[in-house]
Amino acid sequence: MVILSIPYKILTITCEPEDELYLPTFKGSSFRGVVGRTLKKALCVLKTYENCHLCPLYKECYYAYIFETIPDPNKPLPFNLHKYPSIPHPFIIEPPEEKKNTYIKGETFNLRIILIGKAVSYEPHFILAIKLAGEHGIGKGNRKFYLVDYKATGVLNLSIEFKNPKENNSGVNSESILHLRLITPLRLIYREKLVKRLEFHHLIRALLRRIQVLYYYNVSEDLPSIPAKDLIEASEKVRTKKAYLKWYDWERYSYRQNRRMVLGGLVGEISFEGYLEPFFSLLKAGEILHCGKNTSFGLGKYLIINPTLGGKNEGDLSDWKV
Repeated sequence: MVILSIPYKILTITCEPEDELYLPTFKGSSFRGVVGRTLKKALCVLKTYENCHLCPLYKECYYAYIFETIPDPNKPLPFNLHKYPSIPHPFIIEPPEEKKNTYIKGETFNLRIILIGKAVSYEPHFILAIKLAGEHGIGKGNRKFYLVDYKATGVLNLSIEFKNPKENNSGVNSESILHLRLITPLRLIYREKLVKRLEFHHLIRALLRRIQVLYYYNVSEDLPSIPAKDLIEASEKVRTKKAYLKWYDWERYSYRQNRRMVLGGLVGEISFEGYLEPFFSLLKAGEILHCGKNTSFGLGKYLIINPTLGGKNEGDLSDWKV
């Protein structure tokens, strides 16, 4: 068994509109965009390079590490990363989950920011970023807001166990059932295409890649050998039992790319059946670290419901809704 330990910290930030604030139904991209822009304006030293990759100071730059997450071009890329255009950012912004679009003075809303690995020391930068974002304004009409309170956990430790399914000491692969609720859109790429019919191995492949890359770039380059191939082979044998999923599209404007983008992903609930025990630690880690693309916006958040490891009790699915 191999164990990876990833430190993380959770900031819970309470904000209040200055007057009236209009936000889209999914608010993560709005906060990610304005926080990134205001922090770059505050921290960028040279202010002459539109592209951080070209700046000679990017290795020492707080902004480049947090929001651009640029790998060192002089080091070989692990995990076939040359196939991917970017690497995961060391943070996740979890926006308010309610669907309301208007907040008035006197009402508050909460943001949760998860800092991962070395980024746990960047708590002051994110607090500054939220304050500056409020002064700049957000949403329709760039309406302003105040940071009225925040709380931070201490540095927590996420221990992820990787068990090789071929090294089962009991010799019995007991089957069980697992229910997942996809809270924010899950965007997975498999064989260069967006996954619209979710299978268990799609989820496991994405989690294995995400967690290894987060560890390598934000914790330590001394990455232990993980039985990824055997885990993927075992995940392909897990069956989908029930699925109540739909595709949810949402639109965002990218200031960096100067264009509107339509992004979508799967939301709803799904249950899997099979030999799940080797994957439970990995799946629990994904509850905190999210899964798939655009996690810095808050996408890929899911919740494990009624895990029945070691038994086939299906649980109560009466409230499953999409």
